[in-house]
Amino acid sequence: MSQDKQLPLRERNRLRTRTDILDAAAETLSEKGYSATTIEELSQRAGLARGTLYAHFPGGREEIVREAYLRIADAVYVRGLALRGEAADLPGRIAALARAVVESAGTAAGRFYWRTGPDVVPVLASVMGGTSRSFEELIRLDLAAAQASGQLRDDIAVEALTTAFSGAFRASGARVAAEPGCAQEQIAAIRLIAQGLLASAAV
Repeated sequence: MSQDKQLPLRERNRLRTRTDILDAAAETLSEKGYSATTIEELSQRAGLARGTLYAHFPGGREEIVREAYLRIADAVYVRGLALRGEAADLPGRIAALARAVVESAGTAAGRFYWRTGPDVVPVLASVMGGTSRSFEELIRLDLAAAQASGQLRDDIAVEALTTAFSGAFRASGARVAAEPGCAQEQIAAIRLIAQGLLASAAV
């Protein structure tokens, strides 16, 4: 039995309504941008009364937008960890994190996450970048372990390589958000970058 089914009916309904609101927010933000994502628009999209939205999110539109962003960020992080755990080698582990990024960017909700407009940045400023920083730390740990085990030369700057990969992730996510059909080639490209950089940096 799933954890949700073990919850009381009232709590399951509350969670379902909250999910409906956040789904409506992510879709509207992706399609129309922040300025057009009004409480009225969200109410209509979710099929709920305005009062219901405020009952679940007393902070109104800004709270809903932050929660929608964080929900996507959490999903990308969890997916990245799962894929990374299945990878057989270091380039595969790096490419696994990239896959989580690119897969998200190709969805309707993910387009909002990867193409945040300047008008929404002040709303998200306190919550942006958490998943990117977490992925950077995972890459940094993997590279440092490879260096400690002798797979990478001692003169290789782990921090610089980490930054390079992180930048490639962000650029790939933004491209796929604009052109969802290029997802697989972006994943393949990052794996090639990882293989090439790591081969040239090998002992």
